[in-house]
Amino acid sequence: KGRRGPGYFMLLISPQQDIDPSDVVPKDVTFVLDTSGSMKGEKLVQAKNALKYCIGSLNTRDRFNIIRFSTDTEKFRSGPVSPDRTNRDAALEFIDGMTARGGTNINDSLIEALAGAPDRNRPRIVVFITDGDPTVGVTDIGTIIKNVAAAHRSNGRIFVFGVGEDINTHLLDRISSGNHGISEYVTPTEDI
Repeated sequence: KGRRGPGYFMLLISPQQDIDPSDVVPKDVTFVLDTSGSMKGEKLVQAKNALKYCIGSLNTRDRFNIIRFSTDTEKFRSGPVSPDRTNRDAALEFIDGMTARGGTNINDSLIEALAGAPDRNRPRIVVFITDGDPTVGVTDIGTIIKNVAAAHRSNGRIFVFGVGEDINTHLLDRISSGNHGISEYVTPTEDI
């Protein structure tokens, strides 16, 4: 009573609950899935199920591609495609055909995902799913970080989902944080 001086107040703002679909920005999403031998079993099943869920959750104006990697890389399509029924069905078939074999070539898979000129009107998002320890190709962490930074010519983001217990979190955290993304880690029995 009668006290003068600085004071405080609290303002709470809640985001809009209903979003008009036309307000959602169309994006290009590249899913990069580790199919190396270390992903065998529950880890690969978990990762494939997460990838199928993501493909099914894309908006109609989005575009996507999938890169499977182990010792080598294999693209679903040569470039991003719309998530229409034909492409979704083909993507699900591509995912079902993946098997765990070979080494883990993280460098080449991310360089492949970032290749090509990005569409300046669409955010570029890379979703990288791996148990994350490079065993073939470029294996030096510093070199991989440098190569990914050089290949990342857009304002896109790399999100990492690490699956398993023996994950190189140092490398994966540097990949995501250095490219405007985040990392999330789950055990093989958890649901991504």
